[in-house]
Amino acid sequence: MIARIAAFAVMCAVVVVAVAAQAAPEPLPAEPPFGGVMWSFVVPAILFAVAFGATILLYRHFASRKR
Repeated sequence: MIARIAAFAVMCAVVVVAVAAQAAPEPLPAEPPFGGVMWSFVVPAILFAVAFGATILLYRHFASRKR
């Protein structure tokens, strides 16, 4: 039983050393993948318009209710 545990520990150590010895992955790019006019102005404007329209619809819904 002790021999099996020792063999398993040695096998785990070999795996850890093998993984650590592999080359490091390529670093992330310094520039963001999204950019330009589309992501800076168009998308925020659309999101704002959707939020504004939803606010107006909620206001109209709750303003028409009788207390």
